[in-house]
Amino acid sequence: MTVNIDSKGKNVVRAATAFAGFYVNEDYEQVYGSNYGTVNVELPEVNTRIFADYPKNDPIAHLDTMRKELTEYAHKNWGKQWVVRVRAESDGPPTGKDLTIRVMGVDTGKVDMLTRDIMNYMKTNEEYSEYLVDLRPDTGYPNRIVRFVPDEMRVSQYELTPRLVARMAGSILDGSLVGEFRADDEDIDLRMRVDQRFLRAPEDALSIPVIEEDMGSIRLGDLVKIETYTEPGQFNRFQGERAITLSANLKPGSPYSPPYIVNNVVEYYSTIRTKYTGATLNFAGEYESTQKSYSSLMFAFLIALLVIYMILATQFNSYVQPLIILSAVVFAFIGVVYGVFFTRTLFTINSFIATIGVTGVVVNDSLVLIAFLNNLSRDGMHRDEAVYEGVRMRLRPILLTTLTTTLGLLPMAIGIPYYSLNWGPMASTFVTGLCTATLLTLFIVPVLWHLFMGLQERLSKP
Repeated sequence: MTVNIDSKGKNVVRAATAFAGFYVNEDYEQVYGSNYGTVNVELPEVNTRIFADYPKNDPIAHLDTMRKELTEYAHKNWGKQWVVRVRAESDGPPTGKDLTIRVMGVDTGKVDMLTRDIMNYMKTNEEYSEYLVDLRPDTGYPNRIVRFVPDEMRVSQYELTPRLVARMAGSILDGSLVGEFRADDEDIDLRMRVDQRFLRAPEDALSIPVIEEDMGSIRLGDLVKIETYTEPGQFNRFQGERAITLSANLKPGSPYSPPYIVNNVVEYYSTIRTKYTGATLNFAGEYESTQKSYSSLMFAFLIALLVIYMILATQFNSYVQPLIILSAVVFAFIGVVYGVFFTRTLFTINSFIATIGVTGVVVNDSLVLIAFLNNLSRDGMHRDEAVYEGVRMRLRPILLTTLTTTLGLLPMAIGIPYYSLNWGPMASTFVTGLCTATLLTLFIVPVLWHLFMGLQERLSKP
């Protein structure tokens, strides 16, 4: 069914398509149920959109407004048990949630209580609660369970059995099989059921007569007691333990990253963990993939440094000079830490990649400088003069390399024409790391080479 939206105006909503009986989750899976529904809303063309509350026609801000208004409308008209989720359609393959926190343990009660505690803390956190979208557990919607328990005293009084009474209750609620017929090579069951006008809720079954006696009708409520309770709609396990997964997305442009929020939750959990001895936290989602990426990059980086050291040791016939060359890696990390601290940017995976790139550039500068100093020393020049002449001769190419790279990345680092949350930290990391490492390389690497050559001369004397 396609419905044109006129109440908001064609400059706000172009059209909508409504479906009943299912919804499509974030993984593009259709979830069916009589209590589900989906409305696909199509926005107007970009140049014709007019969102009165947002002059910049920001669709993300418009989605936030729609989410709030629809939630208030549903709660006002149908009750707070109804849940409205508003999300933008995304292209490409399904992606995981930005934030995933798994609460698990052997004590089901403690797992449930810890989940509620963590969820309430995140919802009320003054820092980042407004940037969380669709924060919810994976327990599904709670199911209301209605149990009819035979009253043994009343059942025996009427000379019945609990099994027979349970069968009576089942017949009232689900109907009784009275036969079957065959149509088009298919057997179809025939059931006799109570008119649904008299059975709008399970509790209505208590007033339905089940036995006729001279003294009057015996109703189902005379034979059974009713018990009602709720239970999770979904019961998950992870590694053999009860597990509840809290997941959420972050609004685009959020100043907080998933690792920051996870670390904040970990700090809070450390203050309450003694209350929930049968439960613990386990993290997944983007945080887990980020940690794996960091570990993978660090392992690859260390292997690369080892291979570089072995190659340099072979070329220079020395075990110490390669260490002097690789000292530029330490200088690069000093610059990266300095840059992250003073620019107040996040250290992301892209920043780590930039750090590796910086080390490659400064190691190359250090390598060229040490090789030039060795050539001057072999030509008979004293090490003092070699340091002075080598730095003077290699200063211009090293500074030009740094200057061209810095000027190329500077607009991205400072946000010209606009700042990118993905590439801005990478550029600022590269610029600050390269500039700092270059200066330290020009001053410290020649000094280290001078000290090493002096020590080598003293040891070579008889």
